[in-house]
Amino acid sequence: MSEDFDYIEQFLSGEERAFEALVRKYQNKVLNIVYSLIGRDRDSEDIAQEAFLKVYHSLSSFKQKCQFSTWLYRIVVNTAYDFLRKRKHLVSNDAVLEAAHTFSAGPQEELLMKEKQMLINNALTSVPFKFRAAVVLKDMEGLSYSEISRVLGCSIGTVESRIYRARQFLKVKLSRAGGDLL
Repeated sequence: MSEDFDYIEQFLSGEERAFEALVRKYQNKVLNIVYSLIGRDRDSEDIAQEAFLKVYHSLSSFKQKCQFSTWLYRIVVNTAYDFLRKRKHLVSNDAVLEAAHTFSAGPQEELLMKEKQMLINNALTSVPFKFRAAVVLKDMEGLSYSEISRVLGCSIGTVESRIYRARQFLKVKLSRAGGDLL
C-alpha cells in the first residue's frame, strides 16, 4: 500500500514513470474486473484504458484515506457501468471460450470445461449490474465486505444483500441452464 502512495507522490511531482508503474501493477486486475462485469468483449480493453485515463486525470484528488486499489476499483466499476448504461444491453459472450482454462486434458474434458465456463459467464452477465459488481469483487477479486462497501459506495449490509441476491440469481440461472453440466 505504501508503495502505491510512493508512486502517487512521485507522479504528482512530475514523474510520469510512476504512473506507468501503477498501471503495470494493476492492469491485469482491472482487466479481470472489466471482463467479469461485461464479459470478454472487444470493448473491454478500451474500458480498462478509459478507467486508467480517469485515474490519470484525477489522481491529484485522491485523498489517501483508503487504499489506492479501492479507489481504482470504484473507478473501474463506474466506468464499466457507464459503458453498459450507454449500450443499454448486456454484451454478447463470443469470446468466452478464450477465458476457459485449458489444461492437459483430453478433448472431451476441454469441451466440457469450455461449456461450463460459457454457462457461468452467461449466467453472470444476466445478473443485474449492482449485484454482479458486488459478487465479482467478493468472489473473483477477493475483496472484503468493507472494501466492497467503499468501492460501491454503499453500506456493508447492502453489500451482503447484493452478494446474496447475486448468488441467488446465479443459482437459479445455472440450475436452469446447466443442470447436469455443473
